Amino acid sequence: MDLKHELIVINLVVVCLAIVGVYFHARIRKSAELREINNNFTEVLKQQKELTSVTGKIKQSLEHESISYQIRLNAYHEKSIEAINDIYVSIIKLRDEAKTVTFSQEDVIVQQFISSVTEFRNTFDTRKIWIPKDLSAHIESVAKDIDKRTHKFIYACKRINNLQGLSEKRIDALFEIQDGFYDYVNEEMGLVFDKLVEKVAEHVGM
Repeated sequence: MDLKHELIVINLVVVCLAIVGVYFHARIRKSAELREINNNFTEVLKQQKELTSVTGKIKQSLEHESISYQIRLNAYHEKSIEAINDIYVSIIKLRDEAKTVTFSQEDVIVQQFISSVTEFRNTFDTRKIWIPKDLSAHIESVAKDIDKRTHKFIYACKRINNLQGLSEKRIDALFEIQDGFYDYVNEEMGLVFDKLVEKVAEHVGM
């Protein structure tokens, strides 16, 4: 009976120790799992904070770039309008000087026209970088046409003053140049500048 009693006690102790061992093993294992989860959570939280920080910096950078771009765009638009105004004023002066030539071909009048051509050329060449290519090409085409027609008219008038040695055909051609220039100044030029104003308005958004 004593032996059986001891065996029972021993078995109970073993069972208790086993239970305790299992319990602590489970606790240790669970603790390790919780510790691993906490470590992972801390890492994920850290990564999340870093991602949020990077996202915020990217957003700020994009907003800054957008503002900078808008500022540059506005500055360019202002420069463009200023350049168009300067060139337009210059070509108007060229037009008016060409009209003056129809009334007088004296040297002083002719020289004023030539000066207006030079002034336009200088203004156009230094300011055209600020305006669109199509508008630039259109303005230059108008100015060249005025210059070409006016110089032909001046030459024809001077040649008509000395018709000696000219054939009748050549004389008729000179008078045709004169008449053609009068028609250009009095009829065509207004339409040409109306078209030019439309081109300018398209660019400045009027």
